[in-house]
Amino acid sequence: MSFKSLLTMLTPAILAMGLYSSALLAHADHQHDTVNEIVVNNAQIRDFLPGSKSSAGYLTLVNHGDTAIELTKVTVESLGRVEIHEHQHVNGMMKMQKVDTLQIKAHQQLDFKPGGYHLMVFEPKEPLKIGQELKLTLYFSNGDRVFTQASVVSLESQIAEAPQSQQHHTHH
Repeated sequence: MSFKSLLTMLTPAILAMGLYSSALLAHADHQHDTVNEIVVNNAQIRDFLPGSKSSAGYLTLVNHGDTAIELTKVTVESLGRVEIHEHQHVNGMMKMQKVDTLQIKAHQQLDFKPGGYHLMVFEPKEPLKIGQELKLTLYFSNGDRVFTQASVVSLESQIAEAPQSQQHHTHH
């Protein structure tokens, strides 16, 4: 087989490979890497107490990226409304207020916990069950979304776990 006929046979394959790898490279430029840099752990939604119109959600959010990100919205499957709230000490009083956007600095860990930032959840479409997993979606100002599963927990189990969560773990 001559070199020329071999080249004629291989050219389409070489061209296809070239096009494929450049398409991959072009795609990589548009890929938001922030999704891999945001890690969500221990997402929990507290079961609604009888007669209560709202409940709370907690999670740990870590920004492993080199740039600050802004959390703009949270949704939880089968819950009508989710708000981000924070507790603030104002004149010696504990006040809770809604936060529209929450900045997480580069390499910062933010714990949503009792007495700090937390999610307020409203309007369950059906009664929640302890141990149930609900899809939780975090929306960021750059258009990224991060999904996780939130476990439905009872108030009692959260109180029981509280002493352990007071320990400070250092991550390097």
